[in-house]
Amino acid sequence: MSTDKSAPWPAPWYVEMFLAIGGWLAGIFAAIAIFAIGVAIAGDFKSGGQDIAVCLIALLFGGGFIALGVFVGGPQKGDFARHFGISCIAAGLTAATFAVWYLAFKIFDAGGAPEATAIGSGGLCAAAMLAAAGFFLTRRVRDGILSFLTALAVYGVAVAALIVLHADDGIGWHSDHYATAAAAAFGAWLFARAEPGSVRQPAGAALLIGPVIYYTLITSFPALASGGDIHTHWLIAKIAFIASALYCLWLLRARYAPAPLAAASTLLIAGIWVLPNAGGVAILALLAAFAANHRGLAAVAVVGVIWFISRFYYDLSMTLLEKSALLAALGAATLGGAFFFRRLSKDSAGGEAQSGGGAQRNWLAILGFAALLALACAYVNYSVMRLENAFAEARRIYLPLGPVDPRSLIQGDYMTLNYRNTAYPPSQEIGALPRTGEVFLKLDENAVASFSRIPGENDVLDTDEIRIDYIKTADARMRYAPESYFFQEGEAHIYQPAHFAIVLVAPDGRAKLTGLADENLARLGEPN
Repeated sequence: MSTDKSAPWPAPWYVEMFLAIGGWLAGIFAAIAIFAIGVAIAGDFKSGGQDIAVCLIALLFGGGFIALGVFVGGPQKGDFARHFGISCIAAGLTAATFAVWYLAFKIFDAGGAPEATAIGSGGLCAAAMLAAAGFFLTRRVRDGILSFLTALAVYGVAVAALIVLHADDGIGWHSDHYATAAAAAFGAWLFARAEPGSVRQPAGAALLIGPVIYYTLITSFPALASGGDIHTHWLIAKIAFIASALYCLWLLRARYAPAPLAAASTLLIAGIWVLPNAGGVAILALLAAFAANHRGLAAVAVVGVIWFISRFYYDLSMTLLEKSALLAALGAATLGGAFFFRRLSKDSAGGEAQSGGGAQRNWLAILGFAALLALACAYVNYSVMRLENAFAEARRIYLPLGPVDPRSLIQGDYMTLNYRNTAYPPSQEIGALPRTGEVFLKLDENAVASFSRIPGENDVLDTDEIRIDYIKTADARMRYAPESYFFQEGEAHIYQPAHFAIVLVAPDGRAKLTGLADENLARLGEPN
């Protein structure tokens, strides 16, 4: 008999996870209180040797909180006892993690390691301690919520440490990218292989959700990523995701006919390949949910895909053609997922009708999914409002264009925009820049833009300059705005005289293509 199976509880872990967030946050505040007690006992934190004493006191109190949580918690206890136990364990683990991180940092720092290397190495030691403690505690307490939260915390601490470790002269080999790909692949394997009710399932779900958060953060805040060869990172991540997806599909071979399974597999793997990594992990999570016959993770993955679409729709750095291709791939993957979900619903309907408390769990799952969907819709609305507010104070600039030739496509006419080199840095400088960032453009009296300089960390704009975000393409070119402009069929002659692209630039550097202008800066196709 497996030793990691937990006793049944009324609500699924993915519903109780939301209820437990409050307890986990309370535990973090309790961890802060533990350090405050340590400072009060040991004295001034910054004076000689007192910082070590504070950390040792935090370790002692953290161990006491963990022992208390293990004693009062567990799925066999009442709801209050369970969540109080989780709060105590969270407080103890949080205090112990930061104490170990600081103590390890002091050891590496005393050995002469650079500061970032000492911090990153200390973080890896803390992640190892947290992983070992979390493994022991989840098997001792046998609580799915604790398993989910500790696995997510281990992943977060490890990736943060790897990012910091890379800050010193490239030490770390961009391993946060590789660790994230490995975590997602391992999470899918763990979730699909675990028995129902096992604490391994929540841990696997955490290792699938964590990479989605990671890829979203480094997309929104590129400075968080360790950089490196983006194509190598992309290829390794795709290989890991597809290998895990094939494993999940292999587990489904006995449940579906070969022909439709092969067709759906092709669509889903194509979706993983062409979508950005966050969308690929969402599809992988969906496959793991089907392999484990688990509607909860499937609902989370569907909401993740919806959230991904909302982010993707407002990405102004991509052309309409690129978005169309990716959305077509996403639609194909969604059709394959819909086929799987329909079969899964039929297969699981009978089993749920016979199981005790199935109706209650179904309602809880529906409420949990509705809450996730509401959060996704709220995020979409927030994204729209933030975008509108950002461009409410945007400045209009004109980017010079080279010769343009309209071409006809099936759905209408479009013009490829060839921006002049005067708007960009020299090609040798572009090659050394990160994939995303910002540059300063100089504006003349008519707001015609030309390249000015690549800003340093603390550079400020001159009065005749403007900040604009860029993205570096696969062929080492720089792009500020879309390189295609669409118009109604039959209007190609109107836009033939285009000499400038009209671009709105928000104060934060985001750019939006709004039209084309002739050599006199008059807007084409519309009144000025």
